[in-house]
Amino acid sequence: MLFMTQPGVSNHVAQLEAQTGTMLLKREKGKFQLTKEGKAVFKHAEKIEAIARGLENTIKAIKKDAKPLLKIAITPVYSRVMMPFILGSFQKANPDIMIKIDLGNSDDMLKTVVNMQNDVAVLANQMTSQKVFAFPLLKEELVLITCNDHPLSAKESVSLQEIVEYPLVIREEGSSTRKVVLSALKSMNIALPVLIEVRSTEFIKEWVSQGKGVSILIKRAVMDDERKYLKVIPLKENLSLKVSVLFLKSKKYDTSIQKFVDHIAQLKAESYLQHLKDTIIPA
Repeated sequence: MLFMTQPGVSNHVAQLEAQTGTMLLKREKGKFQLTKEGKAVFKHAEKIEAIARGLENTIKAIKKDAKPLLKIAITPVYSRVMMPFILGSFQKANPDIMIKIDLGNSDDMLKTVVNMQNDVAVLANQMTSQKVFAFPLLKEELVLITCNDHPLSAKESVSLQEIVEYPLVIREEGSSTRKVVLSALKSMNIALPVLIEVRSTEFIKEWVSQGKGVSILIKRAVMDDERKYLKVIPLKENLSLKVSVLFLKSKKYDTSIQKFVDHIAQLKAESYLQHLKDTIIPA
């Protein structure tokens, strides 16, 4: 009934006796019977077993009546340029799973996964704790953006040293792009005279398009229609971000998370969307 060997059952009984500090079974010539203490433990065990079965039935009923919910944390840029395709194909394959999207910078979104507010996060260059598993997804190129008539706009590529005389607009504290850019500038002993911090990538692009400064963003953040008034210039330093799908190791066997990660893995194997084929990171 228990799918256990007889020695296994005996070992469990022995452990229970050690925990209670008393003999629960009288054993005589192959026969046994409950002691007074054993009968008391048995009555409580029956109640515990009934409660456990009740809980199991309640959870099954909830799962049957309610759709599974997958809460995804992501940055605003990826919510616009990446997730529509991924979630579109994911929900087509898994129509029973509801999706909730939470937007914010990389640091904030990682925290929501660690404290279990969200189930998974799609983020770049995060130093994760031992509690978090990172499934590699994409490699993003960082580029300089300027307005079309900017002095640097005619160049085929630009070094970080060449932007020192122009106001640099960067993302706020907690952004992965900001960390990579400032780290590169520090390693080259470059101190920019003016730094403008902005939380919105859309505001950054609008600010730059008006010739009020330059910025460094992921190449994918600048859409085709925006290239009419923004110039995208490769950096000689070859800066990049590695994007991963993050989730708690303790949630490894969560069905909805497994289905989402499996779907991402399938899209990677198929090199989903031709414009991403050169940025896929091998698993």
